[in-house]
Amino acid sequence: MRKVIFVTMALCASLLNAQDIEVVNIENDAVQAYLADDTYLYDTDYATSVISKYYDKTLYGNLLDKPRGKRVNWVSTTITSKLSEIHIVVSENADYSNAVTHNTKSLGVRSYTISNMLPDRHYYYKVEEVLLTGEVNEVAHGDFRTEGQLRMINVDGARNVRDLGGWPTQFNVPIRYERLYRSAHLDEVTATGIHDFAENLNIGAELDLRGDSPNVASPLGDNVDFMVISGGMYYSGIKMKEKNAICLNWVIDRLREGKNVDLHCLVGGDRAGLLAFLIEGVLGVEEINLIRDYELSTFSDRMRPRSYEKTTNDTFAQLVPYIYTHGPSYDLAKCFYNYWLDCGVSKENLDYLRYVMLGIEDVNTGIVDVEAPSGKVAAVYDINGVRHSSPVKGINIIVNADGSVKKIVK
Repeated sequence: MRKVIFVTMALCASLLNAQDIEVVNIENDAVQAYLADDTYLYDTDYATSVISKYYDKTLYGNLLDKPRGKRVNWVSTTITSKLSEIHIVVSENADYSNAVTHNTKSLGVRSYTISNMLPDRHYYYKVEEVLLTGEVNEVAHGDFRTEGQLRMINVDGARNVRDLGGWPTQFNVPIRYERLYRSAHLDEVTATGIHDFAENLNIGAELDLRGDSPNVASPLGDNVDFMVISGGMYYSGIKMKEKNAICLNWVIDRLREGKNVDLHCLVGGDRAGLLAFLIEGVLGVEEINLIRDYELSTFSDRMRPRSYEKTTNDTFAQLVPYIYTHGPSYDLAKCFYNYWLDCGVSKENLDYLRYVMLGIEDVNTGIVDVEAPSGKVAAVYDINGVRHSSPVKGINIIVNADGSVKKIVK
């Protein structure tokens, strides 16, 4: 009996301590209000839009396409002329293992807003002043928790950046964070933006959907894979099946290599919006959330309501009805799947995309396990989709030469 009381008291103390920790919702106020609006559940004709209600800078501020962050303040221990750098170190571990480091733009600042966090995490932070002598002084530390769903990303010099992760799907699991991102162009990204995006978020591949891109390599760095292709948009774009297949196969190949991918066009709303729509659809995102993700580009000052028309016969409203022609009408994700098969994307690639982005191998059972006869091994991947020459410690996905797949644990 005493042991039960002890455990209960410990649990209560833990809950009390958790309540004392600041909770930061990573969604800004406009995003929270917009995602809570259920108008589209009942109004399905695409003739009107609610996004303009939330594109209100008087009410919600100017940074509508940016996440909410955690503001940190500190008191300096030395004069600015003796400082080399100021680091804000952030980790999900109290010992700061696997930490990311943010650098302030100026040595004269005494506050910083930590952003680009994942929801439902417990973060620890510390502020370090690095002196010209090399000495490092910790001037502040603390911790906080996060909540929310939509993960917008703050990249200095870029707009309309967000993680495709977090959206709920018809398979009862959300899309995984930290693998696929969408954005406007990266032509003006700063050194700070490159550090926070390419390095801290491990962007290893950039798909530029502007056929007239001014870049021959990624602005994020020489070690970032880069492809330029003239992407399509809306109804005319969705019928560009061969080109869309090239895009998706390239993205999947990068995911197989363990690289996180950013896809973008000029403003991140039309060409990037179409490819994101097609990817999210095959991952099981429902129609209302496909609309929401498309319309969110409005918050980067480019109006993209669901009623948007590029031309009279080239509209966003035509996309879902066209996808439904690929049937069955009761299973939207299957319609997207069939669309991609018609584009020429293999079943193996589509199933791998679902595996790496949802964590499930069989969408009908939700089981991450496909047993198959053993044969000549063509490829070995770990749980994160990184290819290896032989099985590694942990879960391995074995792809045989005959196309069969099985899971083994080493």
